[in-house]
Amino acid sequence: MLNTYSEYIDRYLSKSGLSKRPCPGEHHFVSAYLVPRLFELNQRVPDYINPDGTKGIIGDIVYYKDHEHQFGIEAKLGTIRLTKGEFNEWVVNTDTSRWPHTFIGIGTAGIGLCSWAEFRTAYIAAVAENNNGWVPSSLSEGYGPMKSVNTLLLKLPNGKFFRKGANPKESAELEDSFIEALEKEIAC
Repeated sequence: MLNTYSEYIDRYLSKSGLSKRPCPGEHHFVSAYLVPRLFELNQRVPDYINPDGTKGIIGDIVYYKDHEHQFGIEAKLGTIRLTKGEFNEWVVNTDTSRWPHTFIGIGTAGIGLCSWAEFRTAYIAAVAENNNGWVPSSLSEGYGPMKSVNTLLLKLPNGKFFRKGANPKESAELEDSFIEALEKEIAC
């Protein structure tokens, strides 16, 4: 079992931990790290986990209540790559009822946790930083602009980025802070 997100970074994102193996991807992060913590906090098994390609399901980890969408978490590992549909619906479209509730992104620098509105603001700022005057507009094909999770983490509001711990003690303390923030974020 993984004790901290810092341990996940060391084992599955760092070059030394991978030792020439490819990075396992966000589905691995969601199942090996995130879902066990969510279950510990809310004692609920998500109704959907990584429902890629399932229309109308908003997020990678999704909870329903009374047959209606209650809560969705979108997770990104290493790189933010939004499909045409995700980009158009979750970045271009301003109808918040069609957005995931929460963004969680993990990179080699640490982990970020924020509302989708906060993610959207940070993502637009990160893309616009290198493309002066850029504003989101609908795509007819492909993907939205890709950004490194590490780049985006620095654009998140204060208290939304949890850096990677340098040693086991610090990693455990940072993990506790992240779990406390996660519990507040999913309280619905």
